[in-house]
Amino acid sequence: MKIILGSSSAPRQKILKDLGYDFEIIKPDLDEKSIRRDKPQDLVLVLANAKADNVISKIKEGAIVITADSVVVINGKIIEKPVSKEEAYKFLAGISAGEPQTLVSALVVTNTATGKRLSGVDEGTVIFFEIPEDIIKDFVEGGEAFNHAGAFAIQNPIFYDRIKEIKGEFETIAGLSKTLVQKFIKELS
Repeated sequence: MKIILGSSSAPRQKILKDLGYDFEIIKPDLDEKSIRRDKPQDLVLVLANAKADNVISKIKEGAIVITADSVVVINGKIIEKPVSKEEAYKFLAGISAGEPQTLVSALVVTNTATGKRLSGVDEGTVIFFEIPEDIIKDFVEGGEAFNHAGAFAIQNPIFYDRIKEIKGEFETIAGLSKTLVQKFIKELS
């Protein structure tokens, strides 16, 4: 059965490719800021489900549809993608100071032929060594910071080379739980 990834996220695409899946991409059209929840687990799950509903409305044939959403949680506060350079610099200053970055990632996988849907939330935490100011500046000024919750991309060499500690699955921190996606696709295929 055809697999559709409802995301334009390069890290999510890479994780699926590395797992050996062939898939198409359909980007969901969704005003994510209009959907709010207080708990990070609830927020990412409702957003991933809304993305699934949106993508499914665009297809006609049976498919396995994969959608996801992630936020960073620092000291109990939800951190999404930065909306300004100032915010990106603030997020990255905290990362460089060694603040633990907990990624809360939801995954929704739907078999449109049967209507069956599985969903789950996974979490992972990363702590970084200090990141030099020039590297932070290049990342923010290059625009990459605005594509990621918390303004960082663990899989980018500038961050990957500065990882002090990881708790949980690397792929979850990158935006897509490898364990959950394999389990859900197997159960729904």
